[in-house]
Amino acid sequence: MSIPYVVHLEDQYAVELDIVGGKGANLALLYQRQFRVPNAFIITTHAYELALNRQVKSIFSILDRLDVDNLNELETASNHIKSTICNITLPDDQIDLIMKSYDRLYQNTCQHNFHVAVRSSATAEDLPENSFAGQQDTYLHVTRETLIEKVKECWASLFTSRAISYRNKSHIDHKQVKLAVVVQEMVSSEVSGVAFTANPITGLRNEVVIDSTYGLGEALVSGLVTPDHYEILFDEDQQPKIRVKNIGEKTIRIIGKSNGGTDTLVTQDHERIKEALSDENILQLAILAKQVERSYDNRPQDLEWGFAQGNLYILQARPITTLFPIPKRASGQSGLRCMVSFGTIQGFLEPMTPLGESTIRTLMGSFLRTAGIQQNASSEDDMSSDPLRHIILKSAANRLWIDISGMFTSPLKRIFGVSMVDTGMNQIVQYIKSSKTFTPPSLFSAVKFYFFLMLFVVPVIIKSIRNFIFPRYGKQLYRRKLDKYHQFVDQGFDPQRNQNFTDCVNHFQNIFSMLPSFIAQYGVSCILPAIVSLRLLQRLAKDSVDALALTRAVESNPTTEMNLTLWKLTVSIKNNASARELFGNESTDRLVNLYQERSFESMIQFELEEFFRMYGCRGIGEIDLGRKRWCEEPQIIFEQIKNYLKITNPMKAIDKIHEQSQQTAYETYNRIEQQLRWPFIQKPLLSILFSRLRILFSVRESPKFHGIIQTFGKCRRELFRKAQLAVDERLISQVDDICYLYIDELHSLAVDTDQKNHGRREHWQNLITQRRTEYQKQMLCKRVPLILLSDGTTYYDATTIPDENSNKIELMEGEYSGSPVSPGVYEGQVRIVDDPINSHLQPGEILVCTATDPAWTSLFPIAGALVLEMGGMLQHGAIVSREYGLPAVVGVANAKRIFHNGQMIQVNGSNGRIKILAE
Repeated sequence: MSIPYVVHLEDQYAVELDIVGGKGANLALLYQRQFRVPNAFIITTHAYELALNRQVKSIFSILDRLDVDNLNELETASNHIKSTICNITLPDDQIDLIMKSYDRLYQNTCQHNFHVAVRSSATAEDLPENSFAGQQDTYLHVTRETLIEKVKECWASLFTSRAISYRNKSHIDHKQVKLAVVVQEMVSSEVSGVAFTANPITGLRNEVVIDSTYGLGEALVSGLVTPDHYEILFDEDQQPKIRVKNIGEKTIRIIGKSNGGTDTLVTQDHERIKEALSDENILQLAILAKQVERSYDNRPQDLEWGFAQGNLYILQARPITTLFPIPKRASGQSGLRCMVSFGTIQGFLEPMTPLGESTIRTLMGSFLRTAGIQQNASSEDDMSSDPLRHIILKSAANRLWIDISGMFTSPLKRIFGVSMVDTGMNQIVQYIKSSKTFTPPSLFSAVKFYFFLMLFVVPVIIKSIRNFIFPRYGKQLYRRKLDKYHQFVDQGFDPQRNQNFTDCVNHFQNIFSMLPSFIAQYGVSCILPAIVSLRLLQRLAKDSVDALALTRAVESNPTTEMNLTLWKLTVSIKNNASARELFGNESTDRLVNLYQERSFESMIQFELEEFFRMYGCRGIGEIDLGRKRWCEEPQIIFEQIKNYLKITNPMKAIDKIHEQSQQTAYETYNRIEQQLRWPFIQKPLLSILFSRLRILFSVRESPKFHGIIQTFGKCRRELFRKAQLAVDERLISQVDDICYLYIDELHSLAVDTDQKNHGRREHWQNLITQRRTEYQKQMLCKRVPLILLSDGTTYYDATTIPDENSNKIELMEGEYSGSPVSPGVYEGQVRIVDDPINSHLQPGEILVCTATDPAWTSLFPIAGALVLEMGGMLQHGAIVSREYGLPAVVGVANAKRIFHNGQMIQVNGSNGRIKILAE
């Protein structure tokens, strides 16, 4: 098609992003939807490409060689490119077309001194996923004489140092971004400002936030004035009410000059204390803002507006890209909903693949139904790709969110909390419980819920009492049932029974209907007595922190056993001269290649293969079935072996640390015993409780590792084998494409594969490409809330939550506090770690990170102490720290920003304090 150089707002091309850019398309949409927008024409991206045609190669050659982290080099390159563009000579026919469009604008107005605003409109700005707000230039009160000059300056602004750097870090190809220029009738606003159709700070969706000032909005968006600030709340009937009103000083105002350009005036004292907008205008603007939002399918918008001669104009509109998306309500749900981050509970904040999401949803949904919860949902609902069928586990930003709203309206409300999982999350939950109103269930629903709950709870309590009395019998019974369960998994994947892709997916679905029942019947009844024992031991001990040290004596913890196995492997390598030399001299990738080629000496090769046979099902983010396992990506294990080889102090050997940790537990037991107030009565009780803790507490991690993670390893291997059939039929491109499908979609793909339904090839390839793109985009999201409310309210940490019930700890300068989860005091250097594979952690350093999952476990023996931004008593990092005797403090909000690499700090895992000793 022939793309014009210039289009007007009413033209069909004016809403085409590739032709007019984000800002231009949004203005045209508003104009065509009958909102009051100043008239404009748009110089299209086709004109931009034509103008830069001769300079393109040299510009992109500079950008290809550019190191954006070198600020001097970046600034020099930017200035050179901008100068090149500003010196371009435009063709006469292009200039004539622009001038004729300008004259047409002028003829439609009655203004004597007619001026325009010249605004940049890039194809990658003002989009739902990227705002790029303020990166390209805007010029106000531009005259006819300077119009062409300002157009070229707008084109050049696509290559400011800030814009180049932002695109690089957002993985946006410079060659794919083009720029149009909006030439808009200049509105000489008496009052102007910005309006957000959702609160950009709290996330609240039914609130409009307005900032206003005198004159043009340039003073406000440039940060030159303190504006008036208003927050307008909309009730259920969409009636607005001004909730917050703060009058800013508005010390200056910017106005247009008659001969072009702008002037800055000082605001008179009596005007500074006056509101720039009347209440009537505030409500008028808030209602208009919500109307604009509805025209964009209720996507929150950031608007620039102006009042001129009694008329309200929308000058710009762009999506608010900083809001965290809200999970959709399931069909039939109403009222306020509260959702906690599943990833925070697991210590895994990265996005999940669709297959991983639906697997966990199916697993937990089945468990909840076993426990008498979520009886109105089926496994088909959990496996579905339709978000309206997801009642408890919802999805947003490729992450899972657990809807806990029902707990706030049940009699269990008083005892409900999540402090053992995450202390910050618990503080927010307690605040929400006391300050928000949730829709109570019907009487029938409540009775039904408690009936099914009791059917689950009573047998579990009976079995828990039995296991408390006979702990070894309970543990052995659990292991026998675990073996029987794995026989069921293996038999179902037997090639004789599993002939085609559909059979494989059917068995995969059956597994996750059976596993929760096994965990509920035999796992929970072992874990419950251990947790009760720990709680009672905390009451018996003079210092409750001492009771935590007793957990270091637990038997057969799968995580500890894995580390001891890895250490044993390391010792074998250390004692083998050729293997030791290879690990000392070769890169990690080279070592992985040697292992995969089976080129190590036979004994070392055998021990490596045995380790991966037992633990190769683990991996970073292992709770997501779609993530790679260590057997597929063994680099992290070879890195950890290298780290273990650095340990030369015999007292720091992993097996020695384990022995010392157990010894510390028994020493703590003796101390508690000596401090008992009534030894004759309490001593036998202490002995019984300690033995139950020691025998049963390790079962806490067993359902996850022996049940879920080992099952994930088997399912992933078998599904990938059968997915090769879909690759052979060219329905998908590679076997891991299935990770971007929900379970119901995976079943449909399996049927299409077995039936050789090639007509669906394009459907599957397009769907998977779209899902991969969205997943990669969400990988860039590094800040994930702890809790979301369905009204959009977002809680990233507990620092803003009033905690009236807690005793405030007085901290000295340079001190910070969190929750103590593993006793002891340690001083050392900080190491900030984002990724366990590339940790660079040195022996004795203090590990500071957001959260941990089992993939981080091999770092703990090297670390001197642990500081986590998230977590609680039963979070992975806390448990492993106690087993290794590492002082640990969790729930230290923004710890990765507070501390820095090399900084000397003291970590006190007994009282939760962290002190900076030296920078």
